[in-house]
Amino acid sequence: MRAYKIISLVNQIKVCLQTNDPYEIAAHYGIEVLHRDIDIKGFKAQTIKFEGYPTVISINQAYAEISRKVLCAHELGHALLHEGVINHFDVTQKNINSSVEYEANLFAVALLTEEEDFNIPREKLDSTMLKKIMDMNVYKEEVFTP
Repeated sequence: MRAYKIISLVNQIKVCLQTNDPYEIAAHYGIEVLHRDIDIKGFKAQTIKFEGYPTVISINQAYAEISRKVLCAHELGHALLHEGVINHFDVTQKNINSSVEYEANLFAVALLTEEEDFNIPREKLDSTMLKKIMDMNVYKEEVFTP
């Protein structure tokens, strides 16, 4: 999906639902969001989507509240943008440039930010820039406790 279409969809959702909260949006679409105490190295979040079953987003509760919101927005992007069976477990450097990861990252950034927050249009953000924005906002709770 082209960047401007993703951003347009996000803007429509924000206007129609009067929120940019990924949890509220997920609930509106019947997507269950679960916070899990998962002790698997590198596990942040995943979307599980199988035909005939409700879509479920699982988020590792070890991450800070703002991080869980960012992760939820990213997974919501997968849930709303990608058809068919989705079960994402491994997001590494080799696949961050895949179209599904780019689209989910753009969806999350567009949902949680405004156009004015950046020096360039959001549709011009490439995979690497989007990944850096996401990574800067995803951290485990204990890392930043005062």
